[in-house]
Amino acid sequence: MTLAAVALMACQQKEPEFLTTDKGPVQTVTCDAAALMGSDFVFSVNLQDEIALSTLKVQLKFDETVVADTTIRTKTNGSYEGRLLVPFYKDVPDGVATAVFTSQNIQFGVTTEEKDVRVSRPDFEYLTLKTVSGTEYKMEPTGEEFTYAVTGDFDASVDAFIETAPYDGAGRKLTFGYGASGVELNGATPIPFSNGVAGTYEISFNTQTWAAAPFVKLTVNGTEAVMIDKQNYAAVVNLHKGDDMVIEGYAPGFDDFTLDPDWFTEDFKFNAVDGLYKVTIQMGSKFFLVEKMVSADAYATLSNGNAVWLIGDGYGKPGIFSASWNTGLGLCLAEVEPGIHQITFVGGTSLKTGDNLNVKLFHQKGWGGEFGGGSYASVVSDIAYAGETDGNIHLLEGQSIEMGGVYRFTLDLTGGVSAAVLKVEKVGQQEVESDKISVNGVELEMLSANEYAGKVSLKKGDALSVKGIDDLASWWFDPDFVAGGKWNAVDGDYVVTLDKGIKVGRAHRVNGAGARANLAEGGLYVQGWGIASVQMDGGQVGWPGAGGYQLAQVSDGVFQMTGKAVGEKDSTIGGRWRIDYANFKFFFQDGWGGESSKEIAIDGNAAEHMSQGSDGNLNLVGTLEEGATYRMTVDFTGCTIDGNSITAGKEKITFEKL
Repeated sequence: MTLAAVALMACQQKEPEFLTTDKGPVQTVTCDAAALMGSDFVFSVNLQDEIALSTLKVQLKFDETVVADTTIRTKTNGSYEGRLLVPFYKDVPDGVATAVFTSQNIQFGVTTEEKDVRVSRPDFEYLTLKTVSGTEYKMEPTGEEFTYAVTGDFDASVDAFIETAPYDGAGRKLTFGYGASGVELNGATPIPFSNGVAGTYEISFNTQTWAAAPFVKLTVNGTEAVMIDKQNYAAVVNLHKGDDMVIEGYAPGFDDFTLDPDWFTEDFKFNAVDGLYKVTIQMGSKFFLVEKMVSADAYATLSNGNAVWLIGDGYGKPGIFSASWNTGLGLCLAEVEPGIHQITFVGGTSLKTGDNLNVKLFHQKGWGGEFGGGSYASVVSDIAYAGETDGNIHLLEGQSIEMGGVYRFTLDLTGGVSAAVLKVEKVGQQEVESDKISVNGVELEMLSANEYAGKVSLKKGDALSVKGIDDLASWWFDPDFVAGGKWNAVDGDYVVTLDKGIKVGRAHRVNGAGARANLAEGGLYVQGWGIASVQMDGGQVGWPGAGGYQLAQVSDGVFQMTGKAVGEKDSTIGGRWRIDYANFKFFFQDGWGGESSKEIAIDGNAAEHMSQGSDGNLNLVGTLEEGATYRMTVDFTGCTIDGNSITAGKEKITFEKL
């Protein structure tokens, strides 16, 4: 028992002893007494202590806000040097900042010392206006504090970044661009200067307030429109049936803009019932988009504002949207009389021609309440019907949307929602002018006012010859199908589509019968969110079933998709990867059916960016670098393929930044 007691006592551990002290290190601070915003604040701190040192923390404060800080590990007595970048903030005046130096030893003894630092904004010798076309202009001081300007002969709009002259011994420069809040330091996109008309005018910038000019200032019935981007302005205003809508601030005027006949008569008189509306002035497409609102930032619904919306496939105003079933592209019907809602399309211009009409009316601009097949008391039409299963509006057998045909959808709710009457009719015919456009000698067929397409036999390495388009150098062609002006995909038959509206060329592989190819025939398709065929804003592929994006087959069994990483609301042509989200899947035919394996081999650095869920969908891991170009490659060379299925092997995927 005595031995057991001794053993027990020997196994017991003594409670650890934490030593503390109220005496911190002896510190001697040497630092800059003044610093420039956007430059470095340099310091040196000598530390002496009988107790082992731990850390040195340095903070720079504007008033009580820490704007820069660093922590240095300190092991031995001696001097420690460092620097902090003084932020270059908007609207902050010159003043005195506080540098706080805090040293600590391993027994938690702390010494704190504060130093005043005079902080001032740099007085730049000049600025440089750098346009996206590559032209540079020197912006000189105007005499007004922090303001610089250049006068020159400019186009109506000038997209440019602004770069400062070097302002410290390190040769550092600052660059200003454009972002969600307007002009921003290191803004990712160019500043959209706009004067309304080309000519001689001044472009200016203030490096303290970040105020830039000129921007077109538009008003709608006296209410200033907010610039969404360089080509789109929006104002939320009260409009009254029969009153004129007056838009001012654009010198050339709006005589060449298209007036939607559902919303306006030819003399700018408002055609819908009184209410609150958002008017978007689309400078690029010269169109006024009107949507009913319940507040400055909330769209009206059927229940709170008698609003009805159309969403679907193959429609758009002023031109047909490239994306299908995108709720953000829903169009508001005009309530032309209480309870009478209408929307009018032109075949080939705002409604896809052919026999595949597929749209639906909703209670809101999004999913939720809808008018399905059983929602209508009656459908009055000799060309269309509402499907009992999907509730979508389709064409009757033997009917088609004709080029130039004018079609009106009218929803009568005067008897209440339960007595809704839908009327679909052709109310006129317009002449649609056609151009003669050919690709490698094959004349393309006009699909719409802007789209032309035709089947062309192409071989890898063939030069792509396009005739009938004058400004081809400004076009964007799918970089996986066309590279360096030559055909980049494997030999085969392709439908080449040229869209004059957005200056885009794209293609897809077809089989001998002219149908979209399946996997064995050279067709691989992708559906999902976070990816786009042409541009992200309004163009994400989604899950349409038929109509997914077809990847280019660049060699036997190998498919690829290349594009820039952009934000969800970025409209850059060629922006095909969303920087913060992706959820998609491959399909082995154009539509539902054979689809990607549940255990795709994710090769190389693809695992850094992609993972596969239990549903087989591929998901983005982390975030992509905005503006960088990425290429996804899908390799079936280790697989046995039969039609639209893999009978042996697994496909491999790689994803790399170019």
